Amino acid sequence: MHEASIAQSIIKTVLEQAEQQNAVQIKSVEIEIGELTFLNREQVGFWVNLGFKDTIAEKASIHFREMKAVIHCKSCGYQGYLQVQEDPAYHLSLPQFKCPNCSKTDIEIIQGKETVIRRIQIMKP
Repeated sequence: MHEASIAQSIIKTVLEQAEQQNAVQIKSVEIEIGELTFLNREQVGFWVNLGFKDTIAEKASIHFREMKAVIHCKSCGYQGYLQVQEDPAYHLSLPQFKCPNCSKTDIEIIQGKETVIRRIQIMKP
């Protein structure tokens, strides 16, 4: 249940940033969740909404976007999206940790393991 701890970090960061800007209300928060975090957006949203209760962010709308995983292949130089294989039997999407160009596994993950607060819309007095 790392969704709760990620949500706590989001709540703390959003409220601290709003306080630094002398906000009286937080209207919206935009969050990007990396494909390789394997976080459940609905659960993160639930915990963030719960943490915003009785704060200036209580009425804030929360918007999530998925950040696609980007890799760099050290063998052939490919840089692009990590391929994902659908497994219909288990209703899963499984990342393929190999280069889609040369099939080698000597890859570096450039993007997709992070969670980023992209925008906080506030109201000032």
